[in-house]
Amino acid sequence: MRDATKISDYFYGARTLFIIPLYQRKYAWQQKHCVRLFEDLKKIHREGIYSHFFGSIVSTKASETEDDLLIIDGQQRITTLSLLILAGINAVANGDMEKGDEDIEEVRKNYLFAIRRRVDRKIKLKPIEGDLEAYDALFNNCPEDFAKNSGITSNYQLFYQMIKASDLSFTDLIEAIERLIIIDICLDSKDNPQLIFESLNSCGKDLEEADKVRNYLLMSLSPTQQEEYYHSYWSKIEKLTDGEPTMFIRDYLTIENGSISNIEDLYFDFKTYDEVNHLERKDLLEKMLKYARFYRQIVKGETGNKRIDRKLWQIGNIGTTVHLPFFLSFFDYATIHELDEDEIFKVLDVVENFWARRIICNYPANALQKMFAILHTDITKIYKRHEERDVSLTLPYSEILKYVLLRKQGTASFPSDNEVREQFPTRQIYRIPSSYRYFLFERMENENSPEANDTIVDKMKSGEFTIEHIMPQTLTPQWKQELGNDWENIHQSYLHTFANLTLTGFNISYSNHSFSEKKEGYIDRKGNKIDGFDNSAFRLSNYLKQCAKWTLVEIQERQEILLSNFLRLWPMISTAYTPLEREYELVSFDDDEYELTNRSILGYRYRDERHSVDNWKDMLVQVAKLMYDENPSTMAYLASKGEWLHEKDRKDRSKVADRCYIYSSCSTNTKRSCISYLFKELGIPSSILEFELVPLVEKVTDADSE
Repeated sequence: MRDATKISDYFYGARTLFIIPLYQRKYAWQQKHCVRLFEDLKKIHREGIYSHFFGSIVSTKASETEDDLLIIDGQQRITTLSLLILAGINAVANGDMEKGDEDIEEVRKNYLFAIRRRVDRKIKLKPIEGDLEAYDALFNNCPEDFAKNSGITSNYQLFYQMIKASDLSFTDLIEAIERLIIIDICLDSKDNPQLIFESLNSCGKDLEEADKVRNYLLMSLSPTQQEEYYHSYWSKIEKLTDGEPTMFIRDYLTIENGSISNIEDLYFDFKTYDEVNHLERKDLLEKMLKYARFYRQIVKGETGNKRIDRKLWQIGNIGTTVHLPFFLSFFDYATIHELDEDEIFKVLDVVENFWARRIICNYPANALQKMFAILHTDITKIYKRHEERDVSLTLPYSEILKYVLLRKQGTASFPSDNEVREQFPTRQIYRIPSSYRYFLFERMENENSPEANDTIVDKMKSGEFTIEHIMPQTLTPQWKQELGNDWENIHQSYLHTFANLTLTGFNISYSNHSFSEKKEGYIDRKGNKIDGFDNSAFRLSNYLKQCAKWTLVEIQERQEILLSNFLRLWPMISTAYTPLEREYELVSFDDDEYELTNRSILGYRYRDERHSVDNWKDMLVQVAKLMYDENPSTMAYLASKGEWLHEKDRKDRSKVADRCYIYSSCSTNTKRSCISYLFKELGIPSSILEFELVPLVEKVTDADSE
């Protein structure tokens, strides 16, 4: 390991190749980074700055017999500097830059070539596949042959243009470059490249979390294994996720951990997951690749089954991904258990129904992130419970899904018909997220028709189809007269509701024209014939064709029609599943929407081991003791902070261990918050804790009460 080094000393070496390992990301410096570097070099020249720090470069020997270096960290800087020097050399050759007294050939040999290597390709830098071809093409100085749509090419061309526009000579440029200083970290066999990599704060474009995960997975392998696993697994994962695997990795971790990682913590959460589970690299990558294939099928609607793909497309129009961990788990389950098309469709249809009702009832979407993270586990626990008690359960997955959703409470609950009827008339459709509007209008227009117009969402996004207010946003005196004396209240109550909205594809705005003009059409100021609702092909406008006016009566009548259509399209679910006769009701700690107040506890399960308790306070203290046994140092540290744990005894605290007392004289929900805090601080997945409660009467659905 070495200290500060001149960049010229680092590049010089007639036998050294700089090899970018396959596991590294493609060249990704943005043009703003290149501009910053060039401006820094101009400043170095202009102000005579002696040295300028250019970051760190971490490398290791590629082999025992050659001087080649594997660039672990710093490939962006090495590649960028090579592009700049090559642009300068070509600019001199083309007459676009003054040469000065610098020896061009000497610079070419020392910076860009390993002239003493006995190999066919003597170019010093060897980028990864895809970048290599674009880089090599630049050496011919023939723009017609340059690779298109390449970051390598575009940044080279940017440097070339900046060189032409500057007054720097080639000598000025090279002298400025030679004042760049790097920290050269060359690892030997006893150094841990991953630990070094984690500790660096590089300038330039930050690594994506997926880049860090990839490096972690491949860096510890031999060069042969790196190449094999990169091509067999990682490159396929990247392709399946369109080169953006970060969010997929987050969903994968959600499945595995039962908890949701913050994006900024994703790499370290993944590392912890790997260290805890001790999976062989090949097994882990195979598992990730399997889920990446499911991810592609779900996100792109590419299962190969037309009916299921269409349903996935419809759900995708909602514009949210919080249900992806559940879908990934379900698709894996469906594959293993060979579920048929109808069953898979039913599960997807229930989820769509859940979303549609929640959107129209204005339930918060953020409440669903954790619910979907554990939904599959909640379902499989019921099957497991039947196995434990040797009671056959032959009902399909979709029935258990409906049972679990119907049991949800609070902001995670499944809206009933009564809730939909109450919320539908006043829901401000025009003010909800655009993706929700696309979803609702496409489904309400097409319903389940075999003649559905599948272009609606795309054309709404492009503006070709627009949402039209029947009663306009600005009322004219004529509109006020037609609405009657209560026009102001009608306008305020119904303007942005479904009853007053339709779709139009005439690529015009009816603005505040009268209803009869909007319905029958009119001649605009330029003499053009403007079609009206009577000419519309949209089903949503069918009712308007039979109306002679648009008043509260018509608005409310259309409202009832659309509400009826909504409830027919997304009917209230019911389930054929009857819970086991049981001595207790098992509730996961993860199900934080489940109300525990006034519930009696019989026991709890911690890491699948059952413990009996008489009350919630005993549960809290016992769970804290189990956590202390696993993590005494961390628990002692938390006690010293004095939040939920304390070092000193008091009447409202209970002893966990010496100098460790927990606040226990509090409500059931506060006890839950205390445990949640401990899980988070200790890095323990909260899914390991379940409560056994005295059972209550099951939730009654609308269908049961009618």
